[in-house]
Amino acid sequence: MLQLRESPSRITPVDQQVGPLVTIAIPTFNRASLLRDCIDRVLAQTYPRFELLVCDNASDDDTEQMLAGIDDDRLRVVRHETNIGLLPNWNSCVEHASGEYIVILPDDDVIAPKFLERCVALINQHPNLQVVVALSDVELKEFDTTVPAQASRVLATGVHDGIDVLMEFLRSHITVTMCSVVMRTSILREHGGIPQNYPHTADVAAWAPLLLFGQAGFVNEKCASFTHHNDSETGRLSLDQLLDDGWKVADLIAKVAEQRVPDQAKVEQVRANALRCFARRGMVVLSDHRRNGCGVGDLLNAAWRFRGHLRHGDPASVARLALLLLPRRVIDQLHRLKHAVAARSA
Repeated sequence: MLQLRESPSRITPVDQQVGPLVTIAIPTFNRASLLRDCIDRVLAQTYPRFELLVCDNASDDDTEQMLAGIDDDRLRVVRHETNIGLLPNWNSCVEHASGEYIVILPDDDVIAPKFLERCVALINQHPNLQVVVALSDVELKEFDTTVPAQASRVLATGVHDGIDVLMEFLRSHITVTMCSVVMRTSILREHGGIPQNYPHTADVAAWAPLLLFGQAGFVNEKCASFTHHNDSETGRLSLDQLLDDGWKVADLIAKVAEQRVPDQAKVEQVRANALRCFARRGMVVLSDHRRNGCGVGDLLNAAWRFRGHLRHGDPASVARLALLLLPRRVIDQLHRLKHAVAARSA
C-alpha cells in the first residue's frame, strides 16, 4: 500500500541537492521486448541526475532476466511476487521513488533524450514547481501511424499560471500524456498517489489537477511518444466504464478548481472546458468501440445513457456521432485518411 510521506517544509535549491532529482518509473508486466527499448531511451537522457525505477508486476516472460543483464547503477528494480494490478503497480512506483520529482513512464511509451533536460531547466529557474508538462506524439498502432504532438500557439516554453496550461489541454490545443509529465513526488503522495477509482483516466486525474496549484512548467515541444493500442488493459474495459471515467475526471478537475482558484469566472471556464474536453473524448471512445465491432444499436444506447454529458460537446462532436452510424469499413477508411493527412501536415 502507498505510504504517504510528509512534504518538506522547505525546498532545497536544485543545485544543492544530492542523489537523483528525478525518478523515471516504469511499471511493467510481460513486455520484455518493449521494456528494453523504453529503458534504452531513458538511459540516453542528456540530464544526468535521475534514477530509473522499474516496478515489475510479477512478469512471467523474460523481463526478470533481461533486467538482470543491464549493468547500469542508475537502474533499480522492484519485483512483485504476485500481480497486484495495473494502478497499484503505478502506486508502487510512487512509493519507491527516491527522486524529488517523478515521471510515470508506461513500458510501451518512450521519451526523447532531451526530455529531462528541458523540464529540469524550468525547475532550476523555479524550484517550487509542482508539475512540468511537455508534449508527446500519439502512436496509433491500429492504424500504423503517428499523430504528431500539437503545440500551443499562445504559450511558449517557460513557467506559466498552471490554469493557462490546463486550459490549453482541455481545449485540445496541446497534446499531453502521462509519459510527458514531471510531477513532484511529495504532492502526489500527499494526495494518495495515482487515484485507483479511474481505471481509464487515472493518468489525467493524477497530473491535471496539479496544474491548479499555482505556477507550472510547460515545454512546448515534443519530448515523448505515447502508444495507443487495443490490447492494453484499459482497452478491455466496458464502454460504460470508459465513458463514466471521463465525466468523473471532468468533475474532479472542476472541484479542485473550486478549492484552489479564487476567481469564480475562471472556475466556471475550467468547468465548462473540462466538460467539453471529456465530451470530445467520449466521442473518441464511441468511435473506437464502433471500429472494434460495436453495433449501431449498442452505440446509440450508450450515447443515450450518457446524453447529459455528451451534450457538452462542440458541433464537431455531434458530427462525429453521425459518422459513427456509417458502415465500419467506411469509418476505418475515414480514420486512415484523417491520420494520413495529419501526419503529412506535421
